[in-house]
Amino acid sequence: MTLHRRNVLAGIGGVASLTTAGCLSGALGESSQETTLWNQFTGSEQDSLETHLETFNEGRDDTMVSENLSDVKKQLKTAIPAGNGPHTFPWAHDRIGKYQSQDFLYDGSDDLELDLEGTFTDNAASAVQWEGGVYGLPYASETVSLMYNPDLVDEPPETLSEMVSIMEDHHDPENSSWGLSCPPKTAYFVSAFLHAFGGRIYDEESRELGIETDEFIRGIELLQDSIWPYVADDTTYNGQMPPFADGNAPFAINGPWQLGSFRDSGVDATVAPLPDVDGGSPTPYTGVQTWYFTAQLNGASEASFDTTLEWAEWYTTDEDVITGNARNHGLIPVHTDHVESDELGDDVPMFAETVDMGTPMPADPRMDTVWTPFENALERVFNDQSEADEAMKSAADEIRSRWE
Repeated sequence: MTLHRRNVLAGIGGVASLTTAGCLSGALGESSQETTLWNQFTGSEQDSLETHLETFNEGRDDTMVSENLSDVKKQLKTAIPAGNGPHTFPWAHDRIGKYQSQDFLYDGSDDLELDLEGTFTDNAASAVQWEGGVYGLPYASETVSLMYNPDLVDEPPETLSEMVSIMEDHHDPENSSWGLSCPPKTAYFVSAFLHAFGGRIYDEESRELGIETDEFIRGIELLQDSIWPYVADDTTYNGQMPPFADGNAPFAINGPWQLGSFRDSGVDATVAPLPDVDGGSPTPYTGVQTWYFTAQLNGASEASFDTTLEWAEWYTTDEDVITGNARNHGLIPVHTDHVESDELGDDVPMFAETVDMGTPMPADPRMDTVWTPFENALERVFNDQSEADEAMKSAADEIRSRWE
């Protein structure tokens, strides 16, 4: 595969500044011409990235330099407008609409000869596009799914009612035992149940909220009856991890990023598809992990421009990268040549089955004003401070007023 590069770049001769709040000084030494990526990977994912960078950079005159930050989104807000941002960074696709509206991104559609639709799955190819532009390349899909502890559960439940029965048997908070580990008020983690009867938080095609519909309220009631009663009192993400990690809960609902930590704690966390819902179908949000092209490319040197696009193309099409990410991190391939590979390990087929149930997270910039009011309303219902229909109407009014 080849990439068609622009022959004349605006601002050639200049070198993009790569320092922000002192993050990059020292890392680049005397040179300021390296192409850079930002990431906030941790643990084994960071180790894998460094290995891939070594392979990619071997023999190159212009190398890709990685900077690991604790909060990439926060840094991007100030660095990109100031011209001090990275050339690329990895993130789920749902920020594309927001960042494109803020002029944070570069449209690579005229520079890529890569056949986007022919190389990647339909969902992945569409996820990196927004309003006719191509703002990155996809490298994996992911979602949350069911995990179970085989020391406590012989076989994963096929239905939610079976799962509830097992959770009932284990849920005994007074003796430090719970039925489930799951951040219960975070939309992404419980979206499968919220969407189970056809309701949606947001319809990207009509650009309308769906949280007031009867179908969506039924999803909240499903949470009230079948999920919320079985979680620990500490509903934060970090507070929900110990019950399963310590062997005190039979189930968790989480994503591939958490598998390694669970297993390192001594639990043989086993992935299974989400269970069937009586009268509905679990429909979780799914994400497409993407190497974003940033606005830093607009004034980049030709070398940095080429290196960025070549890195994205190589990373998203290299067999060793794709299969390694699958086996080591549970990341589901989106390259059509590897979707059904038998070299992906045991976890990926299970996550892939759940992805097939799901719906992509909306990338519309309107979503930026949806999450907080909606999750605040969900918390009020969880805490029995409001009925579901009242809470959703109040949240919807607040969200629409922000849109105006």
